[in-house]
Amino acid sequence: MVLKGRKLSVSYIIMALAIAWMIVYLLRPNTVTVHFYYFPIILAAWYWKILGGIAVGLISGILAGPLMLVDVAENVNQLTFSWVLRLVFFVAVGSFIGLLFKQIQKNSQEILDQQREIIIQSHMANMDGLTLIPNRRNFDQVLSEEYMKVSHETSLSLIMIDIDQFKQYNDTYGHIKGDECLIKVAQVIQSSLNRPTDYFARYGGEEFVVILPATDEQGALKVAENIRQNVERLMIPHETSHIKPYVTISLGVETMHPQSGYEAKQLLDRADQALYQAKSQGRNQVMVYKEKA
Repeated sequence: MVLKGRKLSVSYIIMALAIAWMIVYLLRPNTVTVHFYYFPIILAAWYWKILGGIAVGLISGILAGPLMLVDVAENVNQLTFSWVLRLVFFVAVGSFIGLLFKQIQKNSQEILDQQREIIIQSHMANMDGLTLIPNRRNFDQVLSEEYMKVSHETSLSLIMIDIDQFKQYNDTYGHIKGDECLIKVAQVIQSSLNRPTDYFARYGGEEFVVILPATDEQGALKVAENIRQNVERLMIPHETSHIKPYVTISLGVETMHPQSGYEAKQLLDRADQALYQAKSQGRNQVMVYKEKA
């Protein structure tokens, strides 16, 4: 509807300009020449490309004939010949300008398509193809960025998540069901995060990771426990599990304070160690990293 209205408006403008120039030429032929027809030709060629340029050029050339009768000509043949030349010239100008605008539009569209493709490829390179959430590559980048933001007033928490006994699940139900399970768990984890700044990614296999900027240990524990309960509420059948007759997850939490004095990789390692402790102590639980005595 908007496009149709826009086309109609441009059509009226072109028609109005052509009529105005014709009237001015008729009234005051000594002050305006038929060369002013170049303007509607250019407008038409810009909007309708080659066919528009030819059409308006042809109309301009035809109209130029009667208008030339206003001029004083000693030879009618000379006048006719001049009119034919102007007709050909206007059509040629319209064709050329239309072709030029069409090529410009084509080149512009190719550039836009290339830029769009680059954006899409860049986006897909950072997404997990199955769960459609950020992948390990994107996670590494975001973790590095969030680590650099940690100041004296804020802390950074990390949650590592693992689906309990997922290999047995695949062996029992098959890989297609396993993929469906991963997607469902990913969706529930994503919906459990309330802040726009919270970040969630697939770390690899059946492991996921959550980054919680400006979150202390107690806040991270609360988020982790909420995630664990929400996954448990899905009640996805897992008859070969030694924990529950349905799918459960284990979670490891680590919080880095400004004075912690270690790098982002160590934050990840400690969250992973906390996850290992949760799995070794019975699974389906949340554990905070503890220093070994």
